[in-house]
Amino acid sequence: MPDPKSLRVDLHAHSTASDGEMAPARLVEYAITRGLAALALTDHDSVSGLDAAIAAARHTALELIPGVELSCDVPHTEVHVLGYWLNWRDPHFQAMLVKFRDGRLGRAEKMVKKLTALGAPITFARVQEIAGDASIGRPHVAQALLEAGHIATMAEAFDKYIGRNGPAYVERFRLNPEDAVALILQAGGVPVLAHPREVTQFIEPLVKAGLLGLEVHYALYDDATRAALAWWARQYGLIATGGSDFHGLEKMGHMTNLGEADVTYAVVEQLRAKAETLKAS
Repeated sequence: MPDPKSLRVDLHAHSTASDGEMAPARLVEYAITRGLAALALTDHDSVSGLDAAIAAARHTALELIPGVELSCDVPHTEVHVLGYWLNWRDPHFQAMLVKFRDGRLGRAEKMVKKLTALGAPITFARVQEIAGDASIGRPHVAQALLEAGHIATMAEAFDKYIGRNGPAYVERFRLNPEDAVALILQAGGVPVLAHPREVTQFIEPLVKAGLLGLEVHYALYDDATRAALAWWARQYGLIATGGSDFHGLEKMGHMTNLGEADVTYAVVEQLRAKAETLKAS
């Protein structure tokens, strides 16, 4: 078997089940063309793409890791918690995802009303059409704004209207980070703090809540940032994971490609061992 340190993986990628550009099966195909040994599908607050992704990866050399990225509620910023190898069919876990989905629907409707009042009318029906089977998110609202000619770029939608401090921004149902960690653990998964550079103040309390990993090798981070985060991981005995946060080649002007986070298969082995320990306990 090849040295695990020589095999590239990506532990953070999104499909059309949330706000990614590629359908789950297409994302699997693309991961194979990129030469990856493993891929974690981590859609935002959704696991609806996992069955298709797992089916597409079957009988290929690619290992598909079931995952999710949960959005958390904190003042003035955003915290996201990744979960790996969780039992996504767990009834309690599924019930919480329904709350997330319903919260997204209500939020999008309220945003549409605010945008109309601000002189940038779009329809909720069009936002739903753009989202398709995916969980509705702000990128779908932004796309509707772009189509209607109210903005020139997707980024402008967030800067002008629907960013956290924008006039059309609406909060929605979210868990606090500690509860997100607990939910993933309850479903037998391994919780990891995503893109943590701006939220290091949450690391210690989340470790106390059961956090097991830190996304050190995030594709958009420079070497100095990765070194600083690696120190945090060592301090608390966390698995140093990583990924590209891939949404697509065109989606949202994303600047990284799948597999560009310099993460090796050895990290997959660490995560799997931890997941097996959790399930055995």
